[in-house]
Amino acid sequence: MSKSKLADYLFEKIKKHGVDCTFGIPGDFVLPLYAAQERAELKTVVMTHEPSVGFAADAYARLRGLGVAMVTYGAGGLNMVNPIGLAYAEESPVLVLSGSPETRYRSQKPHLHHCVKTFDTQYNVFREVTESQALLTSSTTAQDEIDRVIDTTLSTSRPGYIEIPRDMVNHEIPIEHKERAPEPEPSPALAEVMSEVIERLKNAKRPVVLAGVEVRRFGLKDKIVQLVQALNLPVVTSILGKASFPESHPNFIGNYFGQFGSPKLKEYVEDSDLILSLGTVLTEMETAGFTAKLPLENLIQATATEVNIGYHTYPGVRLNDFVDSLIEKLTSKVKPAMRFEIPDIEPEILIPHKGKKDLSVAAIIEDLNELLNKHYSVVSDVGDCLYAGLSLKTDIFIAPGYYSSMGFGVPAGIGAQVAEPRRRSVILVGDGGFQMTGMEMSTACKLGLNPIIIVFNNASYAMLRFIDQDRKYYDLQRWDYAGLAKAVGGDGVQATTRDEFKRALTDAASSDKMFLIDAVIEKDDISPTLRRLTDHFGAKVKAAIG
Repeated sequence: MSKSKLADYLFEKIKKHGVDCTFGIPGDFVLPLYAAQERAELKTVVMTHEPSVGFAADAYARLRGLGVAMVTYGAGGLNMVNPIGLAYAEESPVLVLSGSPETRYRSQKPHLHHCVKTFDTQYNVFREVTESQALLTSSTTAQDEIDRVIDTTLSTSRPGYIEIPRDMVNHEIPIEHKERAPEPEPSPALAEVMSEVIERLKNAKRPVVLAGVEVRRFGLKDKIVQLVQALNLPVVTSILGKASFPESHPNFIGNYFGQFGSPKLKEYVEDSDLILSLGTVLTEMETAGFTAKLPLENLIQATATEVNIGYHTYPGVRLNDFVDSLIEKLTSKVKPAMRFEIPDIEPEILIPHKGKKDLSVAAIIEDLNELLNKHYSVVSDVGDCLYAGLSLKTDIFIAPGYYSSMGFGVPAGIGAQVAEPRRRSVILVGDGGFQMTGMEMSTACKLGLNPIIIVFNNASYAMLRFIDQDRKYYDLQRWDYAGLAKAVGGDGVQATTRDEFKRALTDAASSDKMFLIDAVIEKDDISPTLRRLTDHFGAKVKAAIG
């Protein structure tokens, strides 16, 4: 048994999982941890506000498999609860590291700065938005607690929380060499599951695969491609699972979003006699406000921790075991001649808004599709930038499609480009979301990053206005977004016409700087998807308002 400083052990373990950068904001209770991180030669990206820290770490985690956010106690940690709540809801493996007061203070009254109610207040809050938590106050249990939280974060793809008192950061702890734990055995129910699934596949006439976000979270994308190609199955993805299956693949037929999405695609999926749902959690948003018609008798739903086949539930059957076994069985139990046809479903055309301007949401998406290739990652905020953005053809698409928190776009775009530096982030953000966290573009400039930021500028909280009605409190001030971009060291232009937007996009593509395009569109210009969504939720809101 050897010894190590607590923080040294922590950061070495983090680095072993492929993390080369953390995100955070220094503060007095976490300063010793920042110094230890520097000693471990682990870089940090200092953001301007803690919510941005959480969003950036989340996007990094979605691409790298683990992201790390470092904040101080109280004022820092509690300021980051919403982004970590988003990460929990959308199954993103973010590890939160927070400093806290020295252990000797914890037996006294909580009268230190940044304290709220008790010394455990922040810990208790994070228990509600993370899968595992640890407060490192004991040298004898520190290694086990660090291992437990990090391992749980990775195995469940949900956030973890570690709180480290200042006097424990450089405390020497005993380190025991541990053999890597073997992978758990597949559930004994797996054989029965496979028997039932294979039988249903044999009898299916028009099956479809619905690929969800857990395909990406658990690194199953290539295996799903292999599975789909074995039987020539058509594939759709969910809103949160967009790009979980290659959209350039000939078997991909579109993004299924229930009654909010393409009517033709909706009809095809819901009329299929076998819906093989892989890694899709059927939340309110995935099912278009619970209006999706996915009959249980035709549905096989495999998620991270269980499989449901019609009215049968098999808890404990993991998604990765299910996919591996199904691929294996397809080579021995299913006749090679059993291959299905791929339907020819034209994607829904975004019709340009018939207003005074020729720059519209539809035009922006159409022009972006001319630009996008493997050198770009698309990161979207919530709003019509997301719902119209479902029509973009890209193999990386990151957005808060379920939790729907505004302010995600710009900081997440930074996190994505730090995680995948060979890809340039194209950030789609409404003016409301930009006014929350858009000044993080200064962080992009500080890092020498060159994202392209498209601001959908309609001077309003458009989605809320269409859900309700045109009220004064949905109006937004039109900022000089391009001027702000220049003020922090980037470049920017305003586009009010289609030609101006095309020129701006060309200039942005050739620029090596952070480049913002202020795309001025009319207040009543929204995509068909957002129109259907706001009609649905608007009925509920109007009924509540009376």
